[in-house]
Amino acid sequence: MSTTEVLERTAAADASNPYLQGNFAPVAVETTAFDLPVKGQIPAELAGRYLRIGPNPAGPVDPKTYHWFTGAGMVHGLRLRGGKAEWYRNRFVVNDRVAPVLGRPGLPGPRNGFGDNANTNVVDMGGRTFAIVEAGSLPVELTYGLESVARSDLGGTLQHGFTAHPKLDSVTGELHAVTYQPGLQAISYVVVGRDGRARTVADIPAPHCPMIHDTAFTARFAIILDLPVHFDMALIASGGFPFSWDEQMTPRIGLLPRSGDLSGLRWIEAPSCYVFHVMNAYDDGDAVVVDVVRHPKMFAREMRGPSEGRPILVRWRIDLVSGALSETVLFDRGLEFPRFNDARAGQSYRFGYTASAGDHTQDFGAVFKHDVVGGATQIHDHGPGRHTLEPVFVARDGATAEDDGWIMAYVYDEARQASDVVILDAQDFEGPPVAVVELPVRVPYGFHGNWIADPA
Repeated sequence: MSTTEVLERTAAADASNPYLQGNFAPVAVETTAFDLPVKGQIPAELAGRYLRIGPNPAGPVDPKTYHWFTGAGMVHGLRLRGGKAEWYRNRFVVNDRVAPVLGRPGLPGPRNGFGDNANTNVVDMGGRTFAIVEAGSLPVELTYGLESVARSDLGGTLQHGFTAHPKLDSVTGELHAVTYQPGLQAISYVVVGRDGRARTVADIPAPHCPMIHDTAFTARFAIILDLPVHFDMALIASGGFPFSWDEQMTPRIGLLPRSGDLSGLRWIEAPSCYVFHVMNAYDDGDAVVVDVVRHPKMFAREMRGPSEGRPILVRWRIDLVSGALSETVLFDRGLEFPRFNDARAGQSYRFGYTASAGDHTQDFGAVFKHDVVGGATQIHDHGPGRHTLEPVFVARDGATAEDDGWIMAYVYDEARQASDVVILDAQDFEGPPVAVVELPVRVPYGFHGNWIADPA
């Protein structure tokens, strides 16, 4: 059987698992396409790559136990320059499981003892492109054209694995990360400098091995999300996804001084819930504000993907004097994948952007623009049968207004059975797209991505 036939058999895997159906299903072929058709006009100043990544199983999987988070990584990229869509590429991120299926050699590079599957985000660190994931796996360096190069410990500076969600401090140019690795019983606060080298600022004891997907920071604190989903070795033994809901655990938020001084670490009791994603956080006098997408529970009953109640956008305000946390609902429709203007990270801000996600994080559709100061939410509906993935904000050169720029998103079109990249004017959010780039293939529902501008 050819490699393509093996992958197509996986893509057809079967209707018993919702995360192997429709636009969750993997694509079978790595594609390269040039000079893509464009409706409208791509802003001429956009020169770079719009990258995103998600799980895309290679080889047979068991639909009874397959979890959306575990598929092999596939990275997708659109290169823009001079008002043109020069190319689209999708490539598997090579790991030990993918290499023999594709008939390729395994990747070189160090190992850290806990897997090598990078499928959750794709970022620039020190001028190089990396596919990344949480829970211990090392970053995988990619070429400009998205071929896998090697596993990387960032020049020997990563003590363990990395995270899916480093957050950029635009003031310092550093990436702030909270990492964990099952078996180590610790949460690490790591900072990656402009040179792409990491330093571990603090190790926080965590014998319960919580699942920590995201973080945020303020001018004073790194935010630690210690919520009731933890690593369960017994689930690995049974072949299942190794994290589950812990009803007995008290959820808490850690406020760690950015110096890493553990004597200043303060734990605040949080509502019973799970949070994959933080929109932003900032200091407000004697309080800390943290805006999050809150899920009621996670992996309590459904062990194949996040589908246990409506995820909504809420604001947590932590009173540093009393230690009390209060919650305000910012938007109560189902949504996920929050983004904002990264230049406002760790500072007060006004605008955020999310993808609609329904009640069970499976019904993607419109994209939202939230005014978290004024309270209004604008909706851009891409039309019937069109479903947005994570929106990414790209600031206009020389912008002074927080929302002066573009929203970019991969949008799946049921009628074409293919995807587009849609570019919106963030200040005319409900208006027609500035440009729509038609891709020749489908981009499955996945996780995260970023606009990586070409060097000036």
